[in-house]
Amino acid sequence: MRNALRKKWTCARCLRQQIRNESSSAAAAAKPYLENAFVSSRPKTDNEALRKVFNDPGFYNQSRISALRKPSGLIGNTYLTTPAGFHAFTEESLAQCKKLVSRTLGASSIEDYAALPRDLDRLSDLLCRVIDLSDFIRSNSPDPKTATAATAAYSRMYQYMNELNTTTGLNDQLQRACDMPEVRSRWNREEWMVAQILMKDFAKSGIDLPAKQRDDFVEVSNQIAEVGTDFTMEMEAARQHVSLSSSQLNGVDPSLVRRLSPLSKAQIPVYSTPAKLIMTSATDPSTRRMIYEAERTASTRTIGRLNELLLKRAQLARLTGHADYAHMTLSDKMSKTPQAANNFLTSLNQSNKGQMQKELSALLEVKRRQDPSAQTVDPWDHSYLLSRVHASQPSSGLRTSKSRLYESCKAYFALGNVMQGLSSLFESLYGVRFVPKEIAPGETWHSEVRRLDVYTERDEHIATMYCDLFSRPGKPPNPAHFTLVCSRQLADDEIRDAARNGQALNNGMPTLTTTDPTTGKPQHWQIPVIALVCDFATNASSHTPSLLSPTSVITLFHEMGHAVHSILGRTTMQGIAGTRCATDFAELPSILMEYFAMDTNVLKLFATHWETGANMPDEMIHALRAEQRHRAETSGGWENEHQILMAMLDQVYHSAGPVAALEHGKYDSTAAFHDIWDKHASVREPPTTAWQGFFGHLYTYPATYYSYLFDRAIARQVWKSVFGAGQDGKAVSRESGQRFRDEVLQYGGGKNPWECLEGLLGNGRGLLAAGDDAAMLEVGKWGVDHD
Repeated sequence: MRNALRKKWTCARCLRQQIRNESSSAAAAAKPYLENAFVSSRPKTDNEALRKVFNDPGFYNQSRISALRKPSGLIGNTYLTTPAGFHAFTEESLAQCKKLVSRTLGASSIEDYAALPRDLDRLSDLLCRVIDLSDFIRSNSPDPKTATAATAAYSRMYQYMNELNTTTGLNDQLQRACDMPEVRSRWNREEWMVAQILMKDFAKSGIDLPAKQRDDFVEVSNQIAEVGTDFTMEMEAARQHVSLSSSQLNGVDPSLVRRLSPLSKAQIPVYSTPAKLIMTSATDPSTRRMIYEAERTASTRTIGRLNELLLKRAQLARLTGHADYAHMTLSDKMSKTPQAANNFLTSLNQSNKGQMQKELSALLEVKRRQDPSAQTVDPWDHSYLLSRVHASQPSSGLRTSKSRLYESCKAYFALGNVMQGLSSLFESLYGVRFVPKEIAPGETWHSEVRRLDVYTERDEHIATMYCDLFSRPGKPPNPAHFTLVCSRQLADDEIRDAARNGQALNNGMPTLTTTDPTTGKPQHWQIPVIALVCDFATNASSHTPSLLSPTSVITLFHEMGHAVHSILGRTTMQGIAGTRCATDFAELPSILMEYFAMDTNVLKLFATHWETGANMPDEMIHALRAEQRHRAETSGGWENEHQILMAMLDQVYHSAGPVAALEHGKYDSTAAFHDIWDKHASVREPPTTAWQGFFGHLYTYPATYYSYLFDRAIARQVWKSVFGAGQDGKAVSRESGQRFRDEVLQYGGGKNPWECLEGLLGNGRGLLAAGDDAAMLEVGKWGVDHD
């Protein structure tokens, strides 16, 4: 039950005095909010504080830690005041888990069985709050002792989770409950959905297998986690440098050549800025090919780890009686089968061919100006020829060049301004806003992390978001959203036990009290705690804030799309809260947010000059949008094809090939990579490369990488149909935002995503609600933007 327990395994009378002391009711939430040294309760002041807390290091450093606040554990968790607290937190969580396991195994009455979905989901929450937080901290904390303690906590709880995944008694009890009509009649929609998810995940874990094979499942699952982590964290190229002479650098900026080759040879680091410049400017194709092949060839050790990972997954699939890992994974996704996913990708690739050939024809025309005999465009030509296409475009006004335009725009994209713009946008669409909050000593894993609390228009504190947005040595560079704690409804006995034992409710992390609209009784909620991580340059030593490029603005909007899903996807069960939905539906809110980033009306919410406060000129906005269109017309098809090929490769890696290779224990992922490119790519890949070693999403999105493209097609349709492609102010319209919130965001994973789409886009036809091959084909017809 790995997926069940990792993402899914949930948990009303109360002790009123304890709630007054420990919970955050609307009134209780408003009080510290109003007294906060950062802000008052006025949205105008919120916006000013948001800008200053991210733009002004002096203001932040003076104000970030309140002398009046007591020391805190990480993210407010009372256990995590020292690295040793991870062990105590894990052991206490394990003790509570074991009580719930015992209660589940001992269930005998109708009432006992009716409580199983919530008890098991609460069990999942106990596991996830250790696993998710420790997994995050071990990668992001700069303190070695904290990282080591977090790694130990992760390993301990992950192993226990896999043991529970194969505990037959839990599955048997849940099956009995599902088979009892008198029990099922007591379950609401969320409880029934969680029960179904748990049953499917038990089945994926081979719960019906003999004991020896169940033990093997736990062992192989642990090995997959270990190998997968090593694969993603220790990727390396086969070559670290490419050696080039000055004569091989014709066309490259002479000043760069002088810096690179003071002697006879220049050592060009792979994946470096000089390497990128050479790819766009070196006139010698063989020079570009050397760089290209170096950047597309992973080391033997990296490829070996990937091969091992794929074989372990094939072994797991065979253990559980599945044809392959893709069949094992996709049964509960929107696509349901590998065939449906592959049909979608094949259709998408075919529809992209027209744009791809148009782009290649333009590039070949440029290439023939230098080499009249040229018949094809090689992959190492792309950046070079594309730079020539861009250079040949007529320039007028602000559109002198992409680099100059992007540099000019940065002054209007100070990080604090963009964060304020996101808050203003969410307030317009969904009625929620960000409020900077003082940080207690020990509350964050690094001194540059900012805390934002999310408030409704009724001043309800409904989420907390920790923003770790600046680069630093040793920090993972990839932007990401992490849900450290999920939304769920607290049970009465949790509140009673905390009061009885003199412990902080919810381990000291924030809660919210609301009123049940049906009964009028109080409801008590664990609110989501989110970490948002980016790698933006900081100017802490100067008076200049971190200034973002348009690409970085879009990246931040994308990650904030995940965050708003976590914030607004409030469910009573944590296993279906927020982003805990079908993998091929989870990217929809984030990809949709990319459309908002450069919308004219959205830019007017925040794009002001960081020094003068002047609004971004209309001609600059028009130039930005023109640049987007130009990029789409000249390289959108190329980028789409690369994504399609990656998704196809992901399917192959989790299909019959690795299963067949188990017989002799060797799998050739490089041969499979070249087979896909040879069959489907418009431009041939050189046979010497082994790019798949840099495909990190193979670990985090196994057999589901197509989800990005699938959700891009859906997001494109939502942007046009619900938000009017930004026309008539619909990009900042509460009516449009409320529609998307009501049909999609509020459910998290608590409603069939095909039914969500039917309500949002179905036009009463029922085609999407069926979720079958016809529905997949319908989404395929929507296509994806070239941008």
